[in-house]
Amino acid sequence: MKATGRTRAAAGATSARTSLAVVLFTDIEASTALKRSVAKRADEHAYQHLRERHDEIVASVVGRDGGGQVVKWTGDGVLALFPTPSVAVERALEIQEQIRRHPPLSVRIGIDLGEVRVESRGRTVSDVFGAHVDGAARAMSLADGGHICVTAPVHQDAFNWITKSKIAWKKHGLYRAKAGEPPLDVYEPYNANQDRPMRKLRGERVESTATKRAAPAASRTSKDEQQLTLIRPWEAVARDGREFAETGAGTMYWFKVPLGGLSYPDGFRHFLQPALENERIGRVRFVLDATNPTVQEVWAKAVLPLLHGWTEESAPGARWLEEADRGGVWFRLDGSRERQLAWVFVDLSAEFTPCFKLLVDDPDHPEVTEESAQIFLSTANRMVRLDDGTQHQIRIPDAVLRVRAGSDAALMHALNAVANQWDSLFW
Repeated sequence: MKATGRTRAAAGATSARTSLAVVLFTDIEASTALKRSVAKRADEHAYQHLRERHDEIVASVVGRDGGGQVVKWTGDGVLALFPTPSVAVERALEIQEQIRRHPPLSVRIGIDLGEVRVESRGRTVSDVFGAHVDGAARAMSLADGGHICVTAPVHQDAFNWITKSKIAWKKHGLYRAKAGEPPLDVYEPYNANQDRPMRKLRGERVESTATKRAAPAASRTSKDEQQLTLIRPWEAVARDGREFAETGAGTMYWFKVPLGGLSYPDGFRHFLQPALENERIGRVRFVLDATNPTVQEVWAKAVLPLLHGWTEESAPGARWLEEADRGGVWFRLDGSRERQLAWVFVDLSAEFTPCFKLLVDDPDHPEVTEESAQIFLSTANRMVRLDDGTQHQIRIPDAVLRVRAGSDAALMHALNAVANQWDSLFW
């Protein structure tokens, strides 16, 4: 940010101008209670030592290599500016990573992007004002300690410039920090190999009044017409996979699917967890290829550990039964009916049907459901860390064909017939 000519001539004078900037706010969570507990356990100096370490970390990470600048300290946090969203998000994640090494210190961070009013003394920014400063503060107030909330403009730009293997994103949707305030469209960046995103934010969730994007007129079809929809790339596939699981009902089959999409926390949360949390889906069944050693390894060392972790947290009374070529887990959520996830390993070497996911009616449940499917057309490479610490290359879906009822009935029937071949092998 360049100072004006007048400011250059009078170094002690204050100048003001507007500028497009990324605003970052940090705050030590529950600092008063933290100070009290640390002082009770040790003494007042112990908390001050934590504060000083916090200040050192934030100042060092923000200002390193001129990446950003601290504008002012706010008592228990900092207001900083960055020139680009990608740098701001990367530095915010680095701050969280370093702060975690100093428990019980916990920091929440909010980031917004837009035009702000910048006041400077000479070459030094002394303060910054505007709606986007307030936006960063409100985004921060929605986060729990150890987490980061950013607004949609920050996500839109940062997502395109940050390596996907480094940072995962969770879309939380519209949230209002306080009654009467305008809602923010909030995203959460996080390291999927180390952390989990927040399930929900602080504040008030606001339901969007916008309807789903309408398809172009040329592609709109009636229910009786063909409804095949090509979806790509991976981010769109992940969104469609989540919607497929969240709104579906009945029995869900996964036939010969690329397990890479389930083998790390972010993919697990996008594709499988919504189905586990959807009480309208009574059974989830995996038909896996016993002739592919990679499938067996990824299932045992990546997918099952995530499934075990989910049941321990969300369904602690779950019952497990595992054998060499099949297994299953029976669970309940909040007193609902018992549901099941099960898997079988079979020889699929002679099976030429493409990989697919299928939702069909469950005869054991009174609700009659509409069949639908996703056919996986192609995959992309990604690295994943298995539970033994080794890194492996996996394949994640990056293009799917969405199949719905209507004149696709013949295709749906064929997929159902393929999935049902091995029904007798499940418990």
